[in-house]
Amino acid sequence: MKIGFIGCGNLGSSMIRGLLDARVARAEDLIAMDVDAGKLEGLRKLGVKATTDYGDILGADVILIAVKPDLVARILDELNLSEDKLLISVAAGVSIETLERHTRARVVRVMPNICCRVAEMASAFALGNRVKPEDEEVVRRLLGSLGLALKVDEGTMNAVTGLSGSGPAYIFLLIQSLMEAGIELGLSKEEAFKLAAQTVKGSGEMALRSGADLKELIDMVSSPKGTTVEGMKVLRDSGVPEAFKKAVKAAARRAEELSR
Repeated sequence: MKIGFIGCGNLGSSMIRGLLDARVARAEDLIAMDVDAGKLEGLRKLGVKATTDYGDILGADVILIAVKPDLVARILDELNLSEDKLLISVAAGVSIETLERHTRARVVRVMPNICCRVAEMASAFALGNRVKPEDEEVVRRLLGSLGLALKVDEGTMNAVTGLSGSGPAYIFLLIQSLMEAGIELGLSKEEAFKLAAQTVKGSGEMALRSGADLKELIDMVSSPKGTTVEGMKVLRDSGVPEAFKKAVKAAARRAEELSR
């Protein structure tokens, strides 16, 4: 099975590298297309066929489009994909209805995130009206090799975009803030960074594995009259929990705007 990528910016190239690292795809089975030749150099060195010609992508069985939302319709009109192609769109806010209006291909809409590069992606997908049972299997295998893949109703896709699509940036900001506090308290930059990043990584893994309610996990760390209680009071008094909610909802609203 040949897989073609239209758009090899941060997300597209990360997915390609992730698939190669997971050994789900071989370099010779991948086609990377971008109008910016500079974005293709690193992929070409990995043995991936790299091209600036849209026509070259037609040799793929599965085509993943990872371009800016306002370019999708024009590119699909130009490609004129047939019904024997499976189209996977990761363009934020572009609905299945819009995609199917501009292509005869079988359509799956996906919201991945940048963590695909390290096979820790949180993603969700919604199936179009023309997909075959085997198409879902292909999507689950490809996305599953890069992390978590959840099937959702398309109506929730903007929420997914605001939460897990944009979420890595929120978490990177959290790590940066923790690191900077550690530095100000006397740790070296390397020490503070590693402690902050591992703390976030370990906390996420514990939340996924433990089966405990999140409040229970918070209480496990927050001993009465202890250090964590003091820190949590500052976070709550500063409105940090509400700020995270507002960030997710703002990103989701923007995704909704892009879909119009």
